[in-house]
Amino acid sequence: MTEIVRAAALALIELLSLLLFVRALLSWFPEANGGKFGEILEFLTEPILAPFRLLFDRLGIGLNFPIDLSFLATILTLQLLSALL
Repeated sequence: MTEIVRAAALALIELLSLLLFVRALLSWFPEANGGKFGEILEFLTEPILAPFRLLFDRLGIGLNFPIDLSFLATILTLQLLSALL
């Protein structure tokens, strides 16, 4: 039973990482973000990114930085969770 839960958690982490990567790629093409796919992608990934954005805003980290550090922190956290499982 625990192996099934572990496999499901790893699959979810992998899916979330893929969705975040696709969202990052789409951010380079502003016309692609306005569609239905962009809305769905934002709906699925924003709850994961929001806590890091809030934390970085409160700490003043990454202001005027050209890269979204909350995205990097989220990916690193997901990879760490994957390694710990």
